Amino acid sequence: MNQYYYEAWRVFSEFEMDLSKVAINEPKQSLYLYREDMDRTMMVSMMPLSEIGKGRHSCMEMLYNPLEDRGEMIVAINLNWFEHKFGNIDMDSIIQFLARKKAFVNKKKKVTLLALGDVGSTLAIGLKLLGGEVIESLGICDIDEAQKKRWEMELNQIVLNPDLKILPIEIEALFDSDLFIFCASKFVPKVGDEKRDVRMIQFEENSKLISHYAKMARAKKFEGIFAVVSDPVDLLCRKAFEASNQNELMIEDHDGLLPEQVVGFGLGVMDGRAKYYSDILGFEYRENGRVFGPHGKDLVVASNVRDENQENSILLTSKVVSANLEMRALGYKPYVAPALSSGAYSILAFISGESHFSAHFLEGVYWGTRNRLNEYGVEMEHIKLSSSLRERVQKSYEILEETWQELNA
Repeated sequence: MNQYYYEAWRVFSEFEMDLSKVAINEPKQSLYLYREDMDRTMMVSMMPLSEIGKGRHSCMEMLYNPLEDRGEMIVAINLNWFEHKFGNIDMDSIIQFLARKKAFVNKKKKVTLLALGDVGSTLAIGLKLLGGEVIESLGICDIDEAQKKRWEMELNQIVLNPDLKILPIEIEALFDSDLFIFCASKFVPKVGDEKRDVRMIQFEENSKLISHYAKMARAKKFEGIFAVVSDPVDLLCRKAFEASNQNELMIEDHDGLLPEQVVGFGLGVMDGRAKYYSDILGFEYRENGRVFGPHGKDLVVASNVRDENQENSILLTSKVVSANLEMRALGYKPYVAPALSSGAYSILAFISGESHFSAHFLEGVYWGTRNRLNEYGVEMEHIKLSSSLRERVQKSYEILEETWQELNA
């Protein structure tokens, strides 16, 4: 492992570099440069300093079976991505890019939202009520002009956060923003129609829709966050990423969205449901619990990662996974908690750099876990799991990959 000092950075590199600029005496931050398959890692991620040079970059094993205590987290850049996007890998370009990224993370965001159905409109209410500190404006779009006008009026008449203006926009303006929220859906099951695997039917319909908007993002050279709320969140994230990176001949060219630009917001409500049922059952999830994986039947809930009780965890997982059916049995669509917990709350926590649950790119799969956004990239939680829990989590990850392959065979 080569080590250099450059301006305010201590630079670790897997290969030799010609760095002539004089560094300051005490570098404030560390940077790790490496090369990896672009379909396996983000361009910019956060890694434990203890992990660099050990042959693994952002993987399940690193997250849940770390070799050492996490220690200092440092910025890691996959130079295959960087070189493809910017054409060179000189340190001045890298430092300037990181400065732009830091400025983007720290500014108030222009947010746009597509589709004002049950989920989208409820999510918009949450953003208006809670987003005054981090959102500059919220542009709303729907194919139904009356819906768009209705929610522009309703939301701008809410007295809280008067400076957060709600703006009706056209489809063409969706990617003139810092963060785009995809809430559109071609298929929402009716109450009482739960016999088939609803999420897979939703994927068949919604994947065509999200592909269209992912290609719009590509055409616009969108540099913001493409936030996915529609189901199945995790699979649609991957569809958006892959569709945006195909040219007109459907050939992969990596000229679309970066893997870290696509973020899935479906896990927040599973955390909320786990807290709800844990309180009823007398478990300790609220203090030490976690949810992992997809928003769906292959979710993994750990009732207490510090002192695991597998029986409690499996029971709690069952309760959380079936919660939407319990609501439907009452005759109602379960959309309020998802719109607010997975949508508004989690999106605002993401923007604010607070810990929350969402899905990010991990070796080709959009994987749901606890994480936070810092000044340069996403820090996924690194936590030592018991072997039994790690086995359940790994199985969930593998099922996500297998499902993707089956759906795209």
